[in-house]
Amino acid sequence: MGSRRKIVTAVVVVSLVIVLAGCSVETANQGGTSSPSPTTQPTSNVTSSPSPVPTPTGSPAPTTVLASPQPTSKPSPAATPPSFTTPADAKKVIEARAQEVIATLKEKNISKLAHLVHPKKGVQFSPYSYIDTTSDIQVQGGNLATLWTNPSLTHWGTFDGSGDPIDLTFPNYWAKFVYNANFAAAPQISYNSMIGKGNMINNVFSVYPASSYITVEYHFPGFDPQYQGMDWTSLRLVFEYTGSQWYVVAIVHDQHTM
Repeated sequence: MGSRRKIVTAVVVVSLVIVLAGCSVETANQGGTSSPSPTTQPTSNVTSSPSPVPTPTGSPAPTTVLASPQPTSKPSPAATPPSFTTPADAKKVIEARAQEVIATLKEKNISKLAHLVHPKKGVQFSPYSYIDTTSDIQVQGGNLATLWTNPSLTHWGTFDGSGDPIDLTFPNYWAKFVYNANFAAAPQISYNSMIGKGNMINNVFSVYPASSYITVEYHFPGFDPQYQGMDWTSLRLVFEYTGSQWYVVAIVHDQHTM
């Protein structure tokens, strides 16, 4: 009996040893898979963003500038001119343009004047207050320079009083019936109203009504006191609005008439 008990005891001890050994091996295996290898750890986030490209010394970094979109065409012109129902309204509308034109006449700048006259109608020249639409000279802007240099005489109308023909070159007509006084320094200027009045009919507002045109008058009431104002003179510039701006359509001279 004693030997049998020893054998049983030995078998139990061996079995326990085998079981404990198996548990140790399983625990060791689980411990190896629970901790990832150091090589699988992610690197620092320095490598996740690309390093900036160094800029050469003394050269600014290039920048991208977006240009503003440019219109493909000019805006459509206004269908009607601004309001000028009163002389004050007319002055606001045309004063700057009139100053530009009167300075151009003073300088005899014919090439610039060509761009200031009506592009289709040209400009009408009248030596006196009565505008004769059938006989007054009408000159297209592109022909002004040619007429200026033409030595031939042009018939501009008839002299008041004598009825003699006004046959002059353009520069001579200019000196007598356009810029015969320094109108750029005229003491009196009116807008869509009349200053100078003589015996001759003044039909400027009939031919060029204030509802569609602006007339600017530059007036000298006289120069020599002994003439008691009978040596007054005026220059009227008539403007018409077309396209997108005001253009000169008539240059009307006026003075005391018989």
